[in-house]
Amino acid sequence: MTSIQAKLAAHGHRLTKPRQAIFTVLSHQPQSVLEISQKLSKKKLQIDKVTIYRTLDCFVNLGLANKTQFKDQTFFYELADHKHHHHVVCEGCGKIADIELDEAELLQKVRKNSPFQIKSHHLEFFGLCQKCH
Repeated sequence: MTSIQAKLAAHGHRLTKPRQAIFTVLSHQPQSVLEISQKLSKKKLQIDKVTIYRTLDCFVNLGLANKTQFKDQTFFYELADHKHHHHVVCEGCGKIADIELDEAELLQKVRKNSPFQIKSHHLEFFGLCQKCH
């Protein structure tokens, strides 16, 4: 927890109890604010959704968390591991899994065929998991 505390302090923020609680329920699996709120409630922690959204935005801005948006326009948050990855999403049950790709060739083609300077990208795959198939 000291690394998050140091990161927050370096940017003029404190590690408050709500921030600490939200950080502890974040995982490397993308979660919606509703899922995060439910996890906090199971731990008998009542933190309003505005505080959760603000805290998650702070974590994203500091590089502590990643924010992803899928088809249904819901934002999902996960701990930042500083290792770029993509997701596969089940359209049946909503299960989300990480998938790592060797994307060097794809990015090279995009750079070659586009007048844009690429700064970031998101690539998600949608289908059915083994359970829903």
